[in-house]
Amino acid sequence: ERLYQDNSKRLEQFLNEVKVFSFLNHPYVVRLYGCTSAESPELLLVYEFVSNGTLAEHLHGDRRCPKGLPWDTRLKIAIQTAKALAFLHSVDPPIFHRDVKSANILLDDNFNVKVADFGLCRLVPLNASHVTTAPQGTPGYVDPEYHECFQL
Repeated sequence: ERLYQDNSKRLEQFLNEVKVFSFLNHPYVVRLYGCTSAESPELLLVYEFVSNGTLAEHLHGDRRCPKGLPWDTRLKIAIQTAKALAFLHSVDPPIFHRDVKSANILLDDNFNVKVADFGLCRLVPLNASHVTTAPQGTPGYVDPEYHECFQL
């Protein structure tokens, strides 16, 4: 993934992803193998290669087959995505992805999930009963209650 340093928001997202991925290890979460220095003119994150594109491509894009994904494959993807999110919420400190959408769900050749793109994620202190934050994420994919009360 290539991010450009001249954008302060991109630098913040870059540093956030490096921080989060430094301790994550789960079969349904993409692995970060390396990155450039934060002082580099280009900010690069090197992830494991996931060969079968995104769920969005299979549902709406170039990889879409005429009959669509079989229901058993869709169910497998939903279950694995839920397991990845449950893992993220159970680590210490818990992680809220805040931008789960079909474009951020990568698929391998066997349609196994790799949740990706943690630039907007939030680390939450264990003792916090809730976290107040400005709404993040892609419209249409974010819980409407989150937009009303700004609490995770």
